[in-house]
Amino acid sequence: MNQIRIILILTIAFSAACKDEDTFKTDFVGFEDLELEDQSYWYGSDGSGDFAIGNKIFSNNFYSDWNTWSGFAYSNIINSLYYNESAKYAAYPSGGANESNNYVVGRQFEKILIEFEEVEEQRLVQIANCTYSALAIKYGYGFAKKFGGRDGSDPDWFKLTITGFDHANGITGSIDIFLADFRYEDDVNDYILGTWRYIDLTSLGLVKRLEFDLSSSDAGTPLYFCLDNLKGRIHY
Repeated sequence: MNQIRIILILTIAFSAACKDEDTFKTDFVGFEDLELEDQSYWYGSDGSGDFAIGNKIFSNNFYSDWNTWSGFAYSNIINSLYYNESAKYAAYPSGGANESNNYVVGRQFEKILIEFEEVEEQRLVQIANCTYSALAIKYGYGFAKKFGGRDGSDPDWFKLTITGFDHANGITGSIDIFLADFRYEDDVNDYILGTWRYIDLTSLGLVKRLEFDLSSSDAGTPLYFCLDNLKGRIHY
């Protein structure tokens, strides 16, 4: 009798899982299909603007008068050591997530957005520091402050906030990711994120748009981050 009950439970669970799988399709973006030469990047200088992959549209605004951009660029630059122009397009962990080549870089001047052609349930993404931001925080380059100050005790922080919006422009939720955190009582716990970090996005639910906002305890911190392997699913 117990064996029959177990078989029935497994059968019901399997049937429910199959039924659930039949109600959505996975939309995964790893950026490997974007065409780039080795050690290069695209930042919108051709004026093409936003770029779409699958169900996702990544914002890009290029300002020709200043030869700069905001929103998203894409890259395969490997540079974790040098604070130069290429560092603005480099993931601090050296390369894409899970040893992949391509990834995107977000830069905040105007809003950084990902919009969805169809409402999409969010699942997972990987986030990392951009080399330009990480080295500025570590050494105090340019207008940026060295985090922790002279004695390492200043409670500095650098944060990415991801906010979901539904089809009616209502907020579905938000998630904070600290890219650097020097607020610990014991300075040995202070850190600058040096790896690709998995972020669970399920709390955002069904969204029509994601907004990315960078903030820091220091006004001079360069506002960049890197993103790879964004996964969601479209219900139908």
